[in-house]
Amino acid sequence: MKFAVLSLLFIAAPLRGADIYLQIQRGEKVAVAIPEFSTKDDTPETGALSREIHDTAKDDILFTRFFNLAEAGPALTEGKIDFGAWGTAGADLLIKGVVSQSDGNVTFTASVFEVPDGNPIFQKLYRTPLRNARQAAHEFVADFIFRFTGSRGVSNSRIAFANDTTGNKEIYVIDYDGKNLRRLTHDKSVAILPRWAPDKKEILYTTYRHGNPDLALFSLAAGKPAIFSRRKGLNTSGSFSPDGSQVVATLSFQGATSLYLLDRAGKIIRRLTHSKSADTSASFSADGRKIIFASDRSGGPQIYMMDADGSGLERLTDGGWCDAPAWSPSGDKIAYSRGDGSGLHDIIVQDLSSGKKIRITSDSGKNENPVFSPDGRFIAFSSTRKGKKQIYIASLDGIVQRKLSDIPGSSSTPAWEP
Repeated sequence: MKFAVLSLLFIAAPLRGADIYLQIQRGEKVAVAIPEFSTKDDTPETGALSREIHDTAKDDILFTRFFNLAEAGPALTEGKIDFGAWGTAGADLLIKGVVSQSDGNVTFTASVFEVPDGNPIFQKLYRTPLRNARQAAHEFVADFIFRFTGSRGVSNSRIAFANDTTGNKEIYVIDYDGKNLRRLTHDKSVAILPRWAPDKKEILYTTYRHGNPDLALFSLAAGKPAIFSRRKGLNTSGSFSPDGSQVVATLSFQGATSLYLLDRAGKIIRRLTHSKSADTSASFSADGRKIIFASDRSGGPQIYMMDADGSGLERLTDGGWCDAPAWSPSGDKIAYSRGDGSGLHDIIVQDLSSGKKIRITSDSGKNENPVFSPDGRFIAFSSTRKGKKQIYIASLDGIVQRKLSDIPGSSSTPAWEP
């Protein structure tokens, strides 16, 4: 849950801000100075909060790959900033932070300046409960990134996934940076394949709680699930339409494992596929006009695309064992897992217009169930590269890859918050 309450103090639009935007668009990194944040009191508790918020903001900014840290410059003296010295140190921007606490809340005031002229870009106040001080940093970085890219990035996002550390598979959520782990379900069976509702208030997932693969809808506000589809046979791989009014899911109550369109109450609107083969792992494009899915109708599983009403079927992949497709937020790319028959599976990103494929992983175990970040610049997936399944995050070019967190047990089927 997000608790940050934001208060806008002022926003300016200096000319250099446009230059920095163009610099980022050209792929050039911008140097940011982030000196230690100050506090309004000298208590150890406030000092610890200040360091936590500072370090979280710094890590969030570096994760974007848009920015580098400027070399160490002069310390702030009584709140005064030597912009000329920071310019000599190579900084293009400087972030000043002031942290205080009272009545169980932490207040973080962030100010961003151009270097070396010292023009203010924006200043904003963030207030969160003490137990969730890191959220203030995440919110600030989302605003900071938006100011220069037009996108809020991923700093304020979470990832849902399945984990078996309890001896059963349950659904968990965690911040994108591997912090703030929270268990959601207590089904005491198998809970897998979470998918976020567009409004981020609910998560649809597959559960075996009642001895059958059913679809359940977990309310984050209520903290409990409700059955969404409990028909005979398979009820699995549910995914929301962009407006949240419909769900595409795999059902087998009529014998064949087919795709169906359901309304928000779980009532069937129509059957979408009529193959005798298994059709699964379906999801909508961002505009709601297309659906991609995996099917073994041609032998081994491949990726297909069709119109949202089930017409216009088109095969997108050829060769290998292709499964678990996911749309990019812009709808121009898909990601999927491809096996080569040797037991290895890699993550592939495919451009839908050109057909060009980028191999994100290579010879590193089973890499499966990819999902795009909300800004489309990163992919989360499960991997066995270190033995047990864990969640990893990779940049879209595959150059940067890192484990989400050291979580006990095996983790799989990630879903990135939209």
